[in-house]
Amino acid sequence: METVRWLALVSSLMLVVISLAIMIGERTITAEAWAMLLLAPVPAGFAVTTRNGSNNRTSEIVEWPEEHDLEQNNTIGDPSEAGFDVPVL
Repeated sequence: METVRWLALVSSLMLVVISLAIMIGERTITAEAWAMLLLAPVPAGFAVTTRNGSNNRTSEIVEWPEEHDLEQNNTIGDPSEAGFDVPVL
């Protein structure tokens, strides 16, 4: 897995070097140079995000308690008790 990461980083670096070579050779920034620069983060992102995936997985299930939004008498309730600010007019 480490060789894949290094290969992805090297290919990203190669895209940047080729882009710079095009800019220096033509003495202007062309669409091809921009395309190489825009493609350079793709292999670098692949190199950074590939890991040995099974270490970080958790199988914990979290159950949230359900709270009733309405009170017993079918009113909304006091907004200040729910944590909302009440505007002063």
